[in-house]
Amino acid sequence: MTKTAPREMLYLLAGSESERKLDLLLSLTRITSEPTIAALKLHYTTGLEPERCAARNRIELSNLMRATTTLNNTMGVVEAIKEIDWEKHLAKLAAANARIAQLETQLETQLASYQLTDSIPQEQVA
Repeated sequence: MTKTAPREMLYLLAGSESERKLDLLLSLTRITSEPTIAALKLHYTTGLEPERCAARNRIELSNLMRATTTLNNTMGVVEAIKEIDWEKHLAKLAAANARIAQLETQLETQLASYQLTDSIPQEQVA
């Protein structure tokens, strides 16, 4: 039985990414080659095949593929950070919901006691 390398998670989808997102991701890497950056942007913003993107920008396909791996791994780190932040957000939301439920219970109790005092005829109060 032959072992195959585990496939990496693909966080970036060709043809579906904004140039702004790519600029931010690239700022987190050491990718500086303008032709490589142009090929990456072409691939991820238009969905053009990597071979064509590399040819249009006159770079080796292997360089473009290495850059896509780097960018994808960087996006994986960003997603991991977002997951941590999301867990914190959900914990805060759960605490807020618990507090809201507690306050609703208090309000219902107070409302019930006010309704009882409002239902007493005025002759009995005086």
